[in-house]
Amino acid sequence: MRTLTAVLGIFLVWGAVSAQARKPRATRFDQFGKLGHCDLGAHLDNFAILVQNTPGAQATIISYGPDGEGPATGKYMLELIEDYLVNVRGFNPSRVKTIYGGRNTDPTQPVIELWLTPKGAALPEPQKYETHPESFQGLFIDEAASDNFDMYWEEEMGPGIPGTTDASFADILQQQKNATGYIVVYSGEDLTPGAWRRIAQNQIDYYKAFKLEANRFKMIFAGHQKETRLQLWISPDGTPPVKDAGSEMSLAKTVKVGDFYADNLRFERNQKAIFTRLAEILRLDKTVQVFLVVRLEPPVQEELIVESEPEAATEPIEEPPDLTKLVEKWRLELANTHKISADRLIIVFTPTREFEANQLSLWVVPKGQPLPDPNESEDTEKRP
Repeated sequence: MRTLTAVLGIFLVWGAVSAQARKPRATRFDQFGKLGHCDLGAHLDNFAILVQNTPGAQATIISYGPDGEGPATGKYMLELIEDYLVNVRGFNPSRVKTIYGGRNTDPTQPVIELWLTPKGAALPEPQKYETHPESFQGLFIDEAASDNFDMYWEEEMGPGIPGTTDASFADILQQQKNATGYIVVYSGEDLTPGAWRRIAQNQIDYYKAFKLEANRFKMIFAGHQKETRLQLWISPDGTPPVKDAGSEMSLAKTVKVGDFYADNLRFERNQKAIFTRLAEILRLDKTVQVFLVVRLEPPVQEELIVESEPEAATEPIEEPPDLTKLVEKWRLELANTHKISADRLIIVFTPTREFEANQLSLWVVPKGQPLPDPNESEDTEKRP
């Protein structure tokens, strides 16, 4: 009798283990961090095909990233992926489950996991990482920076998965209600007058998306060095992390600000952004000149137009501006509104080079320095 009971017990245990082994389980299909739009689309498309070909399965997404609301937070990334699966891939919302797993160990990078959860399977459990935003203090990030003139670039492809540096910095300040966020900028040799302040102010303005007031931040000009650097600091008691260097020095060498193509100048906000910076540079450093080169394609001969069936109505597209009229408008406004003498804005029209037609090239030139050769190649300009 005892032998029979033992055999039955072994059978029952084996049956339970076997049934548990047969029970469906969620499996991780993919894992990734920061991605551009095209790469993200490829990852999600492959995942969508797998889920759609598995009857009754559910798409489960786990994100690890900064807490709170705003760009690049863990919640933001879950909403972005769910939106793609539902509105692009046609998923029923009931087949998508999102899980916020908490903060990642690397505060500058997100982690996204894509799980296939078969029918009847338990949802995957996120890992728990040790992070302490409530007690962090000191230097949070030190990275290269540049002044993009507040240019707007039309988004053609859609969003990807961004880095999480700014979102994590905002997360720390949300956890530490009395701490001060310091924006420290070192001005490099490639930076124009006043640009350090614009870089710092743009950072502060960006944090409004995380519901942080401007009075939570202070900016510091840390002086001049070879490379432009941006530092983010957390100061629990408001003590400045570095000494303020005071006033900027006058520009020491010619700086090429950039090339601005007519296609992007069709946006009035970009025209305004460039002109605002020109006026600011000329006001802040009265020893410099602005050298503006206009490259125009030769006029195209009109072709005979054959009447055809009218095309369906489409949304109007803003045409690129007439660059000749645009720079003349800037010249007059600088002289009449800002009282800047004509000799401080030098405008030159020059033949086009390959891939450089219909654009503006802009330099800032210190007093006594020769004007750049507008037809010199970029490679030659960079030689010592």
